[in-house]
Amino acid sequence: MKILFAASEMTPYAKTGGLGDVVGALAGVLQKSGHEVTCCIPYYRQARLYIEKEKAARSESTPYQRQDTARPVPKAFGTPYQRPADEAKPIGLTLTVPLGSRTVTGDVLEWTQRDGVRVLFIRRDEFFDRSELYHTGVRDYEDNAERFLFFSKAVVQLIGYTRFHADIVHCHDWQAAFVPVQMMHRQQQRQHPPLSSPPQEGTEAKTMLTIHNIAYQGMFWSLDFPLTNLPGEFFTPETLEFYEQMNLLKGGIVFADAITTVSKTYADEIQTPEGGFGLDTVLGTRTDDLHGIVNGVDYSVWNPETDPHLKQHYNMDDLSGKNACRGDLLEKFRLGNDGGQSAFAEASADRGGRPTRAAERQPVAAFVSRLTEQKGVVVLAEAIEDLVKSGLTIVILGKGEREYEEILLEAAERFPRQVAVKIAHDEVLAHQILGGADILLMPSHFEPCGLTQLYALKYGTIPVVHATGGLVDTVENYNPRTGEGTGFKFASYTATALVDAAQRAILLHKQPKKWQKLMRQAMARDFSWQASAKEYEKLYAALLRGAAA
Repeated sequence: MKILFAASEMTPYAKTGGLGDVVGALAGVLQKSGHEVTCCIPYYRQARLYIEKEKAARSESTPYQRQDTARPVPKAFGTPYQRPADEAKPIGLTLTVPLGSRTVTGDVLEWTQRDGVRVLFIRRDEFFDRSELYHTGVRDYEDNAERFLFFSKAVVQLIGYTRFHADIVHCHDWQAAFVPVQMMHRQQQRQHPPLSSPPQEGTEAKTMLTIHNIAYQGMFWSLDFPLTNLPGEFFTPETLEFYEQMNLLKGGIVFADAITTVSKTYADEIQTPEGGFGLDTVLGTRTDDLHGIVNGVDYSVWNPETDPHLKQHYNMDDLSGKNACRGDLLEKFRLGNDGGQSAFAEASADRGGRPTRAAERQPVAAFVSRLTEQKGVVVLAEAIEDLVKSGLTIVILGKGEREYEEILLEAAERFPRQVAVKIAHDEVLAHQILGGADILLMPSHFEPCGLTQLYALKYGTIPVVHATGGLVDTVENYNPRTGEGTGFKFASYTATALVDAAQRAILLHKQPKKWQKLMRQAMARDFSWQASAKEYEKLYAALLRGAAA
């Protein structure tokens, strides 16, 4: 199949959260399965800087040093493998996109990844050459409607050309949710297309919309509707209109051929008034077309056995490297003075078989997340004092709303020896934190799937999670009677419940043999993308057959 992804993020080019990881990893797995995958994303400043850095790295290496590990794809399973491009190059195509009363242009740049995935960047510096993807750090960019309507229209125009024809157009979140709307409009027009329109082959593709987080819907005032250049019939309660506003995600839900979200529990939750953020009734009309598929992990990137960012590698059979990673983490953040010993250390008993003091050192807990209300920052901040008193050292990494950044920085000032905060998106540091921490705190108010807990499981970093969404599906609550489980859950969204669950983890951490067993059980769980990709393939095939059952 020819599959085109339309998304506002893709790792490693542009990322604020899990969306970028999902798009990048799923595209790669589908390509390796023999499909022809193209990803379309905006050409952000972040993407340009990454490609310039990658180009410099490639030019400095000799042909024998290059890490081009992708193997050629046999013709029987897709297009022949092409060597990675040395830079994102314009392909000689300028798109002309109507936006209300004005017409704007955008260039298309092409970049071929080492795994064979083709990435098409839509470039218009007026919209995308900015320090952040969606907001100033204080508020959303005021022209977000214009920016992402332009992007979505550019994608639809692009696939109208034979060269970029796709069987499946897979759109992600509100930023690309207008693509199915625009494609439906084009299909309605295909009997009488304007003479200036590009060829319409691409409009025969089937569309899929994946909702990664229904809280973000692309809501804009009604005066932005003319930017769509659609007739008024598309601004009704049955289409894009939502309480007298324009809702782009709603439009995608209404017009996409199939809808997915990122866990089975979340698929159920978003069809309720509590979890649907106003769109539960709309989703209720598409129940048969809505599917929950848990996200996967790219274990070539997230694996403590091979992770180049860790102080020392480790695996289920030899956990000693985690001690080195823990010590490195504490040193980086200048926390504690225990020399990095963790309660799971094998050499943690004296000659009488009793745990030494090193075996009873404070466990290190991590919080790695966007700093938003959804991620439970308020609950975490309220719980920090009790968590510290319970014996936790806490490392926090994230970036987000200024209010929450300041709350956490204040907590670090109050407890300088036990709490450290880094306000940043830092991929390398995220690996090092998960490698060195004993516990992951994930008190999300709601969580469509969550990726951080999946990474943590692989690193033997035990998740303490609020039982919601994908956290329900991916973390098995520890049973002290049987010793089964992979983490600790709490049902009530309160600081008290978080502290109680963390204290259960701390108590077990003081019992090295039981803690090691729990670590190994967590590390043994397989959330690789292969299984999830097969579910997407089945849905794609069903769409092309005419029924996404």
